[in-house]
Amino acid sequence: MKTTKALSLTLGLTVMVLAACGGAATVTPTGTPAATTPTASPVPATASPTAASTAASGRSWTIATESKAVVSVREQLVGVSLPSDAVLTTTGGGGTFALNADGTFTSDSKITFDLTTLTSDNRTRDDFIKQDTLQVRQFPKAEFVPTRTSGLVTPLAANGTFTFKLTGNLTVHGTTKEVTFDVVATRSGGDLTAMATLNPTVKFGDFGMRAPSVPFRVVSIVDEIRLVVDITATGASA
Repeated sequence: MKTTKALSLTLGLTVMVLAACGGAATVTPTGTPAATTPTASPVPATASPTAASTAASGRSWTIATESKAVVSVREQLVGVSLPSDAVLTTTGGGGTFALNADGTFTSDSKITFDLTTLTSDNRTRDDFIKQDTLQVRQFPKAEFVPTRTSGLVTPLAANGTFTFKLTGNLTVHGTTKEVTFDVVATRSGGDLTAMATLNPTVKFGDFGMRAPSVPFRVVSIVDEIRLVVDITATGASA
């Protein structure tokens, strides 16, 4: 009788201990506790690192039409003693871009310029560059797809001036090349202005073009294209 009570007390204590540890206990017909089955603890969900790193740090910015791109090429003209720069400006900027929290850009970011608006101080030069060099009837736009920044602190402060490098893919004359700009940008709430200078410069052949050659007008052209882009954009104020 005493043995039976002792055995019952032992089994009761065993069940209580197992229950406290989170296991489930059963008793076999012989009175021996069966093996326990631990209860799995739930694993807390964690955010995806990729999603966190690419979350946009602000809304999209829209390029204003007054934005412009200025191209400079060194030329030696017939009858002129010293070389000078041929400066051509194109307007008609457009497109949008959005900066991610990790300094990259959303995949739909794109900036364009209308090359048919290209003008300088010489109409003959303009017509030749547009028709022969750029072939604007076939390739009327220059497109820049920004991919990443370097040296820019994100998220972008609501006000201030920022100096950084901008890398992306530039398409001119149907040919795409990765290029880098040195950028100085100023933000004031929902207004953004930036001056982007191509560095290093590029050559005509980088975009499948021939350096301009106009008999009896141009003695020589330096095969180096310098590009400065002035951007005006509007977006979210915060």
